Amino acid sequence: MTQLTHDLVLEVLEGCAASALAEARELGPVRTVSATELMLRTDDLDAARSLRRVVAASTSLTVPARRPRELMETSVQQRLAELLEDLRRQRPRQVFHGLRLEAAGAGTPEMRRLATALAELADLPIDDADGDLVARVRRGASPGTWQVLLRTTPRPLATRAWREVDYPGAVNATIAATILDLLDVGAEDSLLDMTCGSGTFLVEQLHRAAPARAVGVDLDPAALDAARRHQRAARRRGRIDWVQGDVLTAELEGGFTRLVTNPPWGTLHGEHESNEDLLAALLERAAELAAPGARLGVLTHEITRMQRVLEQRAAGWRRVGEHRFFQKGHHPRLFLLER
Repeated sequence: MTQLTHDLVLEVLEGCAASALAEARELGPVRTVSATELMLRTDDLDAARSLRRVVAASTSLTVPARRPRELMETSVQQRLAELLEDLRRQRPRQVFHGLRLEAAGAGTPEMRRLATALAELADLPIDDADGDLVARVRRGASPGTWQVLLRTTPRPLATRAWREVDYPGAVNATIAATILDLLDVGAEDSLLDMTCGSGTFLVEQLHRAAPARAVGVDLDPAALDAARRHQRAARRRGRIDWVQGDVLTAELEGGFTRLVTNPPWGTLHGEHESNEDLLAALLERAAELAAPGARLGVLTHEITRMQRVLEQRAAGWRRVGEHRFFQKGHHPRLFLLER
């Protein structure tokens, strides 16, 4: 059976699209549909699983149809069967346990018949709660069309296989990968994560290029235990020194060319006013540890306070850019700084 060329719908978080577009371009022609969606044409589903700036990838079929029931036509079902066969042929094999239909009116008789048909084609039970073969049905971009999307993996691509510990406050991995792109971290750099938590930034960087030196600092020993576990699970070459302590006072050798921090924010971790002082202290400490011409990325929800710190207590850092992200009701912003 000849492998199909797939039109993959790539879901991205707002703020990650440009980085995801550059990454996906290596696999085939790709275009931007919206701030949160790209369309990639490729015949390599296996390679698509390597996309690190993408939340999820779904193979798609768009057909002329006025109503969803026309998706039950024999020719459409045959094409869907071909897409499902390609999902089964992925290597390593992707194991699905149930089908979940997501659509407006998913409970209507028309949609239930479609869900039953897709489940039979996939040889899976319907599982409306936890089905991991996610099928979405929606109107197509062109008038008079409907689209069926089948997620290519049981878990979203953003759910990293190495993330074995659900550590509170961990930054989304696709946002972390995008920030590392914006910092332009390379193999020749020395990279410091000043508030590393469970290690997302440093472990993500190992998937791109292991820095000449990588250090993560955190007060919480449980966070560092999780970070070490994540590094082992990632199975990537490269050394990371995990340091327990307060980055503001810990004994660290300076000369870092790239620094990043995702400090505590809001009432979840202290008060807004004290967080402003923390931001200023982090900038001052980063200045002490940075090499000439170093870059610093500060990801924070405390946008107004960060702007005030940069106006009044910048510690020699110059703002070269701001980058907005959007995730589940939160709007963190990356402040990109240079010495």
